[in-house]
Amino acid sequence: MDITVKKKARIAITAEYFTIGFIFSTLLSRFPALIEKYQLSDAQLSFVPFSMSVGSLLCMPLCGYLLSKYGSKKISVVGYLHIGLLPLFALMPNMYFLYALCILFGVAMGGMDVAINTNGLLLERSYKRPIISLFHAFFYIGMACGSLLSILFLLFHASLLLHLSIISLITVVIFYFSRSYFLQETPKKTVEKRKRGLLLPKGILLLIALIAFCGRIIEGSISDWSTVYMNNIVQLSFVYAPIGLTIYAIFLSVGRFFGDRVRSTFRDEQTLFYSCLITSVGLAIMISTSGAATTIIGLFVSGLGLSNVVPVIYSLAGKATPESPGLGLATVNTISGTGFFFGPAIIGFIAEHYSLRVSFSYVLALCVVMSCLAYRYMYSKQQ
Repeated sequence: MDITVKKKARIAITAEYFTIGFIFSTLLSRFPALIEKYQLSDAQLSFVPFSMSVGSLLCMPLCGYLLSKYGSKKISVVGYLHIGLLPLFALMPNMYFLYALCILFGVAMGGMDVAINTNGLLLERSYKRPIISLFHAFFYIGMACGSLLSILFLLFHASLLLHLSIISLITVVIFYFSRSYFLQETPKKTVEKRKRGLLLPKGILLLIALIAFCGRIIEGSISDWSTVYMNNIVQLSFVYAPIGLTIYAIFLSVGRFFGDRVRSTFRDEQTLFYSCLITSVGLAIMISTSGAATTIIGLFVSGLGLSNVVPVIYSLAGKATPESPGLGLATVNTISGTGFFFGPAIIGFIAEHYSLRVSFSYVLALCVVMSCLAYRYMYSKQQ
């Protein structure tokens, strides 16, 4: 592959990871505004990310088939839908229409997730060395920038509609130019003839999927609820509540900047196991008290720990199905995507009856389970 093509593709894919994170954190940072606009309780708010995960899960079986038939560059066109739906979060007449919008948003988000990660894995293969952690770093740089910009919009009392519309306009321009440089793969006919039904992993891919299942709950829970946690538990105002998400995103990106170097030094299974342990420590620190300093320390330790979990899992999933990395990703995402069923809904339910602090004890327990599964995977690779 021509070096110029690879460089342009790397810049384009990096820009798109940044854009997805930017959109995601913008929406998360305005969760308090959604609570106020639609008069949502914690339990009702939990159905916002829950509904997104329903949409994402519904599209996974189709994604595996479409990726094998058309390739990730063509499927990435769903990004226009993902971006275009953003302003509608400020225009729904009630929470039931909001949930329906979230399902559609989740379909677009899931399609983009698989398409962009597949394109990133293809580029990593062409470089013949780990580079995907850096892409994921820019996802969280995008999240940090989105949450910081949200604070600025809040300081100037910008309406939810104005805020989301401006972000949608900015990101659609970035996406339009970056998408033209994505790698165009040639789908294999042998993969194309595979069945189009529900993609269920087996063997070592199942173990990877279970680790991803726990990881998606943990990462999604911290991302989705950190702003509300800082507002409700730490007692920061709506304006400054996104600072927790900013800190978390910054240290996730820092960890991922060095992630490729770590993966070049240590085996992937070792990186995965110790990352899970560090995340457990961070969550324990976070929920130990309700002080702002302790919570922020817990968030940055959790961010460092989680920084390499997803890149390693995606890389392992792609290696498990070398004939079609997109199929491996879609298969793992079929299981891991259900993690959002257990995450937001249960966290919202526990918070409704106890508190968000108690809810994060549930997240910590899942992190311990993930560590045990990662140890089992590391042990199996040593045999």
